[in-house]
Amino acid sequence: MSGTHGLLPSTFPASSLEPFPRVDLTAETEQSAPDLWLPQARQALLGDGRGWPDHPRETPAELKPFLRAFGRLRTRIGHQIGGHAVPIQGPVEYEIANGALGGMHSWGDQSHDQEAGRWVLLAQFDSDSDAKMEWGDAGALYWLIRPEDLAAHRFGQVRLTVQC
Repeated sequence: MSGTHGLLPSTFPASSLEPFPRVDLTAETEQSAPDLWLPQARQALLGDGRGWPDHPRETPAELKPFLRAFGRLRTRIGHQIGGHAVPIQGPVEYEIANGALGGMHSWGDQSHDQEAGRWVLLAQFDSDSDAKMEWGDAGALYWLIRPEDLAAHRFGQVRLTVQC
């Protein structure tokens, strides 16, 4: 088994598989911002002294204009390496944190907030008609990792979530 790294050869005949079309990628440097419902953003906006709503739909009235303007800046999901995730259905960090904690946690649960704050985006890939790849119903794939695992190149600790 020398040189195979313990992997067995595929049993699929290569001639029966159709490769996805090749799509050239380019890179641009862009700004990104955290989802406003992440614990760090909530604290920056409201501080520790004020209660935060149990759910994003219960936004304080004084924040609604800011949230609307901020939301218009973050409308494109797209492909992305690093930065902050652009979620389809709410902060992906909470989805990953929920799995890491092994169960269902609700908004405002302190352990859930703390765990969500420990994850950063490694990569996000949107559905792509040019590549003929669609994740669910025009969804996106999100890979997250803890910063200490990224620094140590422990990519086996990466977690994936999908939003549609």
